[in-house]
Amino acid sequence: MSDFRSRNSFLVIAISSAMGLVGCSSVQPPTGTVSQAQLAIREADQSKASQYAPLELRKAQEKFAEAEKAMRNEEYLKARRLAEQALVDARLAESKANSEMARRNAAELQKTIESLRAETQRGPNR
Repeated sequence: MSDFRSRNSFLVIAISSAMGLVGCSSVQPPTGTVSQAQLAIREADQSKASQYAPLELRKAQEKFAEAEKAMRNEEYLKARRLAEQALVDARLAESKANSEMARRNAAELQKTIESLRAETQRGPNR
């Protein structure tokens, strides 16, 4: 009788372990991460990243395309990793674009200030 219980116990433990492994290995589709990456790429493009950070934007778009392909192939871990990389690249592109636009605006403002300063130094006798 104890031999029967041992076998049943072993069988229950084996089945439970197998079910646990199957449950852990099922990865959910990273739809949220993919959506975030897509939105970040769109925002980067709208922030003139195509003009000021084209390499970073292109890398983000390429990784996003690979993530979509991995999603279609149900390779969810790969899709998540690629979508996260695309998200980072898109944010970098947007930051670079914003930085360059701010630098150009500052340079333009500096020219305006210098022009006004030169005008005031000439005085009212033009």
